[in-house]
Amino acid sequence: MNYIKLILLIILLIPTISQAEFYHIYTGTIGQNKAEFYFADNHAFYFAGKEHQVKHLSFIRERERNDKFNFNVYYADSFEKILDKIYIENFNDYVFGSEESSHQHLNGYTLNGDKVNLHKIFEYEKHSEQHPLSEAEFNNIEFLQEHSTKDFYFKVLISKKKKEEVEIVGINIYSKHDGRLIQTITGIQGCKFNSYVSIMTHEAFDFNFDGDNNDFYLTKNRNYGPNQIDDYYVYDKTQQQFVKLNLDGNDFRFDDEEKEATSYKTCPGKKENDEISLIDDFKYIGNNRYKRVKTECLYKSGEYLNEENNQFEYKNQRACKPKEIKDCRNYIDTNDYDDY
Repeated sequence: MNYIKLILLIILLIPTISQAEFYHIYTGTIGQNKAEFYFADNHAFYFAGKEHQVKHLSFIRERERNDKFNFNVYYADSFEKILDKIYIENFNDYVFGSEESSHQHLNGYTLNGDKVNLHKIFEYEKHSEQHPLSEAEFNNIEFLQEHSTKDFYFKVLISKKKKEEVEIVGINIYSKHDGRLIQTITGIQGCKFNSYVSIMTHEAFDFNFDGDNNDFYLTKNRNYGPNQIDDYYVYDKTQQQFVKLNLDGNDFRFDDEEKEATSYKTCPGKKENDEISLIDDFKYIGNNRYKRVKTECLYKSGEYLNEENNQFEYKNQRACKPKEIKDCRNYIDTNDYDDY
């Protein structure tokens, strides 16, 4: 079987990415070109001018610099070649950790001498639920995503109510060819904001098996650990827009030979050392639709450490009862997997 689950990007999805403390958006110019910069702590992505390609600002710590420049510029999907260098005045590891009113402007220059002039248009800082800015409220703020497809780049729309977490409520999709907004996806609910890696793409993604490879998924809870919940979107060439697939499950893996998708989910059992393992197989039936065709569910009890192979195993297992299957499908995993 040829599974096209995004494995290559796991090394990028470290917990600190989705737990950023500071979010800032700046607009302005680089030389004569308009520019937008999106910061999550010291991670930054931007685009400028007529080249509608997402670029990554890689911060260079002072002890690692060979010159005055404090950022290397790469394409967001490749670190093979340095495209440019940028110097931003007074930028260090703690630039966004000071007073809210500071750093309204960022100024600097590029390697070829173009001036960088940026003005802050959005800021959200969260140290803890007790931090004053947890009182912040905002609606439909665009935040650029690192990953793009061959033809499109993405900005998630984020909103926040007082004393609540930031959530994604929509997606704006732009053409890489001319920067035009080609579609807005709305009505997204219960979706955690995972910073600039909320949307995942890969050149092998083809969830409706049409050979287009512009498909992507939106992470709704977390980018690591078990029981991930994702919404899958495919580009329909006939409609010339993205369509959400009717896949309901966790940790999907796709088989492009069999045109199937398989969901893997684990749930707690009745006792502390019990576990339910639920596997649902979905068959692609055309027209951007899937149908569940098979379910395997095992109730495992009596977890113990097998000292011979140093693996955790179960003393007993049996087929799940219908209610156990239903309860597992409805189970929402709220565990913290920061150390996963």
